Amino acid sequence: MKKRSRIAAALAACILTCSAMMPAAVFADDAPAAQQYGDLNLDSQVDVSDAVLLARFCAEDPTVNISQTGKTLADVDADGKITQDDTVTLLQFIAKLIPSIGPAQQIQTDYNAVNLMKDIQAAKVKTKQVDETFAASQYALTVNLLKETALNSKKETADENLMISPLSVSLALSMTANGAKNQTLTEMEKVLGGDLKIADLNAYYADLLNTLPNSDQAKLHIANSIWFRDSERIIVPKEFLQTNADYYGADAFKAPFNEQTVKDINSWVNENTHEMIPKLLEKIPNQNVFMYLINALAFEADWTAPYDTNHINKAEFKPYGTDPVEVEMMYGNEYTYLEDEYATGFMKDYKGRDYAFAAILPKESDSITVSDYIGMMTPESLQKMLNKQQSCKVVTKIPQFKFAYDTELSDALKAIGMPTAFDDKLSDFTGLNENDGVISRVLHKTFIQVDEAGTKAGAVTAVEMMEKTSVEQPEKPKFVLLDRPFIFLIVDKQHNNLPLFIGYVMNPLNE
Repeated sequence: MKKRSRIAAALAACILTCSAMMPAAVFADDAPAAQQYGDLNLDSQVDVSDAVLLARFCAEDPTVNISQTGKTLADVDADGKITQDDTVTLLQFIAKLIPSIGPAQQIQTDYNAVNLMKDIQAAKVKTKQVDETFAASQYALTVNLLKETALNSKKETADENLMISPLSVSLALSMTANGAKNQTLTEMEKVLGGDLKIADLNAYYADLLNTLPNSDQAKLHIANSIWFRDSERIIVPKEFLQTNADYYGADAFKAPFNEQTVKDINSWVNENTHEMIPKLLEKIPNQNVFMYLINALAFEADWTAPYDTNHINKAEFKPYGTDPVEVEMMYGNEYTYLEDEYATGFMKDYKGRDYAFAAILPKESDSITVSDYIGMMTPESLQKMLNKQQSCKVVTKIPQFKFAYDTELSDALKAIGMPTAFDDKLSDFTGLNENDGVISRVLHKTFIQVDEAGTKAGAVTAVEMMEKTSVEQPEKPKFVLLDRPFIFLIVDKQHNNLPLFIGYVMNPLNE
């Protein structure tokens, strides 16, 4: 590294010396967008002139003007800031000291753990195309989990915001179910897939993971990993690891389960949620914890029709039982209207139109609250609401909001039908560890930010395993003004509007 630093410094010195003879660069915002990170001047190549421009920009040279596209491409280390570190990284790339730059190339973290998947090659498996049967099971999981999570929310305040990712939860639990047997497996299958068996769920999820849209316009990143304690008592069958590699692309790490393992797990979560969720664990609770099965999910997309400054104004939002609060409200027109007996709503597309933001606003005239509406919600009613759309003009208001949410899902999962997995005496996870185990906790964290440009949302779910001791178009426009508590979803339009995220906003100012 010292050698590379010296080379980078020498290159920088030479370039900056030469740059005094170069004219200041000015680029228009409407220049063609380059595809390569580091191409600040948008000439479709990354070379010394880009490094000079970046160095002068970081030195606050007033004669340098970089377009917005150029600034995006200037963040070559993808940390959200443009600094001299980006200059050094760019110089190293130009000097061919590093193979790539930009967020498209994932950082390969050096974990203090043995990656067992290096010896396991994912086999080609037969998948099942997502259909109505699978979609119905996922809507059931979404509704049941939302109901119980809202009911069991620890904070229990009138203005608490909440969001869960049923997709993240189902992926983490399905990996776990591949090691469950007997009654434990039967209950997990029922909760995750209704009448579907784990073999069917594996095949469906494999197809879903392969076909979920992912593009430069709407980015969806999903990663799965299994971490288990390096101990003679923990004997993880190779078949279990093979199945999760084949269907879920999961990595498996054997680790000492010490402070370094906590750092490694948090680093993996931070990386695979694109820094939206920087930490999952504070510590490993005790010596009986022997495994974490983790799913991480990151979603980033811009609106098809973003809001400009003329359509953003301060306005009142009315939480339940308290004074109105002033928020940044985004005004617009949409053309997909939703309605049922107790609520109205709309959908707003993200670029590429593969994903959409859906809002559901309980009807004020009937004095229906968010809690009332969730209480009446069924899997069938939610699916019908999202799929029975009307094409008409909808005048909308959306508050800007950003919040993080975390919860422990054990009680919710017990309530919706899988208590045996958490029962120290009855659970059967001998397919996961020959010496058996029990789920001690299901940790779930989410993050969402909705603003004028689009949406960023992240989720992580960790199943913590413990050794047993004794876990028709109208004539007039519709109006859906989100100026009071509302429910929201991010849905996959290509798969029956399958919910990736679902939650509600009680107060947009609460982060």
